[in-house]
Amino acid sequence: MVDLSTALAAAAASDKRRASRDGDKKRPGGKVGTEPFDPADHVIKEKADAASMWLVICYAILVSLVMRFVIMPAMDGPGNVLWSLPLLLILTIPTIHRVLLKKYEDRYTFGNWFRATFLYSFTWLALCLILVNPPLADISPPQVAENTVLIDLDSNSTWNHPVGDFSESDNLTERQLGLAFAIRDNFDASDVNVSVTISTTGENNLFSKSGSADSMRGEWDNYSSNVSNVMGRSTDVPILIVLDGFTISEDQPYTITITLSQDGVPWHLEQEYTHRLIVNS
Repeated sequence: MVDLSTALAAAAASDKRRASRDGDKKRPGGKVGTEPFDPADHVIKEKADAASMWLVICYAILVSLVMRFVIMPAMDGPGNVLWSLPLLLILTIPTIHRVLLKKYEDRYTFGNWFRATFLYSFTWLALCLILVNPPLADISPPQVAENTVLIDLDSNSTWNHPVGDFSESDNLTERQLGLAFAIRDNFDASDVNVSVTISTTGENNLFSKSGSADSMRGEWDNYSSNVSNVMGRSTDVPILIVLDGFTISEDQPYTITITLSQDGVPWHLEQEYTHRLIVNS
């Protein structure tokens, strides 16, 4: 039989031996390879990363502004240089870091250049989209909204048909015809200059009319309810041209040319549409 004092002494000795064995084991964070944390070094690294981020953002903004207000006004229209030059400038990012952030030069690795490349690319692209679209600029030419159709201007007729091939049964030679279409632009379609010509092969223009889109609306409101697929948006500007003095002959191909032009920013914008018209006998 074991008395109480003997049992307590044995338990204390057992605890002492167990503590001695545990002390000999390797503890995490010591000799197992975990890097020690240096607060001062961490602060320097964060400052280097922040400086790199702001340098790349400012560089992308500078490139975007130079392309928009220096390079683009010197050009007559879009060109490959508008995207190739900014992307090639990515190669200069490491050099700029070494010159302007020389005190952090040893902190930058391939990972920094990789992140800087994506930051530069997306900043430049986002700013370009803002700088070349309304209200700051307009580089998209106006366009014909949907179909270009011929309309019978007789008040008792609802006949209309997209420009193309016609048959003798359409009676185009006996109709009072009008040409209808609509202008669409991403800024203001009402000030677009519109020129319409009708010609045949080897001959001068048989019909010609030009003016601003707003002035060539004509009597569209009187015929719009009978014509579909001309306007698709409320901002489209309709055009209705009465083909006075133009006579259609059977089996004679005609070319209808619609030219849309506009003083965009920073360059002049122009778009041309061509339609073939023939009446087959």
